[in-house]
Amino acid sequence: MNIRFVWKIPIKAPPDRVWRYIADTNRVNQYAGLPEFTFKYIPEPDGGSRQVGETRYMGWRLRWDEHPFEWIEGQRFEVVRTYHNGPLKEFRTTVVLHPTAGGCLLEQTMVCAPRWFFAAPAVYWEVGVSSRRRFEAAYRKIDRFLQGDSQAPFETVPRQAIPAGRVKAIEQKLENAAGRQWLRRLIEAIETLPDDELDRMRPFVFADRWNADRREVLKLFLHASQAGLLDLSWDVICPGCRGAPERHQSLKNMKIEAHCPACNIRYDADFAESVEITFRPNPAIRRVDVVRYCSGGPMNAPHVVAQQQVPPGQSRTINLTLRPWKYRVRSLKLQSETLLLVTREAPASSATIRIHRPTLEPQHLEMASQISLTLQNDDDKPITVLMERVAGNEQAATAATVIAMNEFRTLFSEEVLAPDTPVSVGAVTLLFTDLKSSTMLYEDIGEAPAYGLVRRHFDLLQDCIARCDGALVKTIGDAVMAAFVDPAKAVEAAFEMHRAIDADNAARGNPALRLKVGLHHGACIAVNLNDILDYFGTAVNVAARVQKESAGGDIAMTDEIWRDPHVQEVLRKNAHRREELECVLRGLSGTRKVHRIVAN
Repeated sequence: MNIRFVWKIPIKAPPDRVWRYIADTNRVNQYAGLPEFTFKYIPEPDGGSRQVGETRYMGWRLRWDEHPFEWIEGQRFEVVRTYHNGPLKEFRTTVVLHPTAGGCLLEQTMVCAPRWFFAAPAVYWEVGVSSRRRFEAAYRKIDRFLQGDSQAPFETVPRQAIPAGRVKAIEQKLENAAGRQWLRRLIEAIETLPDDELDRMRPFVFADRWNADRREVLKLFLHASQAGLLDLSWDVICPGCRGAPERHQSLKNMKIEAHCPACNIRYDADFAESVEITFRPNPAIRRVDVVRYCSGGPMNAPHVVAQQQVPPGQSRTINLTLRPWKYRVRSLKLQSETLLLVTREAPASSATIRIHRPTLEPQHLEMASQISLTLQNDDDKPITVLMERVAGNEQAATAATVIAMNEFRTLFSEEVLAPDTPVSVGAVTLLFTDLKSSTMLYEDIGEAPAYGLVRRHFDLLQDCIARCDGALVKTIGDAVMAAFVDPAKAVEAAFEMHRAIDADNAARGNPALRLKVGLHHGACIAVNLNDILDYFGTAVNVAARVQKESAGGDIAMTDEIWRDPHVQEVLRKNAHRREELECVLRGLSGTRKVHRIVAN
């Protein structure tokens, strides 16, 4: 015997505006008064995992299997729970947004299968009366928020004010910090935001929210960690679900490989792709306690536009409108995926993807924005298939970006990897300098004066590197190694260095210094070398060798740097002459094109 409830609630806002709030099932369930729960992942032999939840509700300690959510973005979602114990055998809830004139009709269907016939009256009361009242209140609150009649879509969080004396002490510590103009906004966020938004604070998300410069806000977060306002951590992001199953308080604890229990996969900890710096309030400032009211709703994976479970021998059709972009269709139980390219020019608007374990076919599709995609499961087992946007995480402050920042290396000089733990950092711009004829300098003026002059020039170079958003990695004798995320910033720094040296020569007189500079952009790995976070790889060797091609007073750069369009913009702003060379770099095979830039 199944008991069915259907609620129909008119909403004044259209589906595309309502979706992000209705599909935030964790928040909706919390507002509707459902109990918090815990869950664990049970690995499945053919890939992925199943989820088992546990909570106390209606006097029972309930345990259940949480089946994968199904949804189509902006249209509908559904979830099924199969209970191990308690008054219900199964519970299914479906929410559908039907477009209306200027708004939508929210239709929620709940189907309950009581374990015993005498449990039916309690189910009628709890679901048909009590739950309906609470969920309707949640939906009405969302609607009022979207109409501008409420300050928040859910229950507002009581302000947790930081004691005034502590705020003043932090402000004093950060009075000279980069990004300090956003400190009051940061303090307000810590005092007012709910715990789940503070558990994993992403600097670029806050910067976008404040219409602020991203790097300035990231610098503020780093300084705030040193001041005791925030704690930083390193999240290792799963490439599948894009969750953060591993969080480390220090780089020393990081391993080369990570594991996601939800996806049941192992993946590399890549500084450029999967390691992100995040923050949370220091416990002395505010304690953050995140509780779960739902584990797999659509807004837990906003990059997934559709997720469907296809029974064996059956099909599911997805009809939706997608903006031109790259998407992929995949499953944790399959070894291949389909790349779906949505373009305005594509003639096809319907297609079929056939699932034959362990693959699906075809592996490439091009479709128009209005798509009708049929998923045909030719296997003898059910399978969950998802369609997701293909994109890097543009709101992530990756570890590769952070370790190439002067603020990080200055504030967190003790942060290094564990020995013998090389981690990929992707492509980085490396800058090497050297003083021309430095040996003669020591002979001409003596070791002590020469050493003082070298130290003076280090200070000038470090200032140029910092102003151009780079990081000083190390000094080697009278040479400098620096790292930059942006090749154009590295070229700006090189020009700044020459100007700084020339100005110092003019102010100081003889002996005049001449600087040799070499630049290259390429993939590297990060290593712990002599207790500093260093770079290693062919790109490092190339950059060091290119510096040898500098004659002094110029900038030698590889073709990889020269061809960057932003580098060309920098060069156009700095009058110069260029010489192109074909060089054999010592210790490296073949020849390389090197461009020598001399400022006019």
